[in-house]
Parts: sequence; C-alpha cells; structure tokens
Amino acid sequence: MKTETIDNILEIGTDLILKNGYNSVGLNKILETANIPKGSFYYYFKSKEDFGIQVIQFYSENSLTFLNGYLTDASKEPKERIISFFEDMQKVYIDKEFKEGCLLGNSSLELSDMSEAFSNSVANELNKWQDCFEKCIEEGQDANSIKKEESAKEMSDFILTTWEGSLLRMKSAKNTDSIATFIKFLNKYIL
Repeated sequence: MKTETIDNILEIGTDLILKNGYNSVGLNKILETANIPKGSFYYYFKSKEDFGIQVIQFYSENSLTFLNGYLTDASKEPKERIISFFEDMQKVYIDKEFKEGCLLGNSSLELSDMSEAFSNSVANELNKWQDCFEKCIEEGQDANSIKKEESAKEMSDFILTTWEGSLLRMKSAKNTDSIATFIKFLNKYIL
C-alpha cells in the first residue's frame, strides 16, 4: 500500500512539475492533487527536495522502460530503432502542443544550480539514458549498420545532448523544426 501511494504521489508530482516546473509547484498543490493530508507527505518524503529527486528518478525509470522498448527491439536494425524512437517522440510533442519537454532536461536547467543533490540526480539519470543509446549504437557498429568513425560512447553523448537541446528549442519556438533537423542530421550524418 505504501509503495502504491508513493507511486501515485510521484506520478502526480511528475505531471505537475512537467507542466509548471519544480519551483512553481508548492506542497499544497501536490497534497491537494494527490488528496493526502499535509502530515502524510513527510511520512513518504523527507523534504520537498527528496520528493523532487524521487520524481526525477521515477520519471527516468518510466522513460527508460519506454526507451528500451525501442532500443532493444530485435525486429529492427539498431539505426532504425533509434530513428523511430525520435520520430515517434516528435509526434508525442506535436500532440502535446510543444509543451512540457523532458523532465530531466527541464530539471537540469531549473535545479542543477540549486543543490548538488539535484545536479547529481539529473546527471545520474541522464547517464543511464546515454548507456541505453550506447549499447544500441555498439550493436549497430558491430553489425556494420552504424558508422564507426566515432565511439559509441561519444555518439550516444552527442545524441542525448543534441536531443535535449532540440526539445528546449521546440518549447520556445512552439514547433518541432529543431526536432526534425535533429532527426535529419542524426540519420544522414551521425549514425
């Protein structure tokens, strides 16, 4: 029951933070939306910062499951897995009207200078995402379907960094032109 309640609060927190940012979401809004009394919050979380870190980890774990569904799909070549993931994500952001973006990217901008705990949490989760891309790229390089001029580690770092940047541009421009350019260059020049 406790794990179920925590997951419910983290899911609500993820949605609120994606839409409003961490600093704009007060405890009262979280409690009200999750329908829990104020004293109960501290039963589940040590502080708002602890809650924020757990939201980051919760979001990342769910995203990794989704990402790995693409990157480990043996019915497709590794390059196709990567490209199809980003193409499908582009459709998701069109449906969301270019809002929200990635909670890890947003949190990196908003929270990394606030505390070392936030900075470390975001960095650790992004490293996990990078590892997933790296494994898929290595598989493609081994099969000669992905370029070998650069290491899989460098390519995965570049891909993730460029992706997060394209999401920031998407949010401000209110279109997916930066994502389309990212996918084009990824397909044509990087992979």
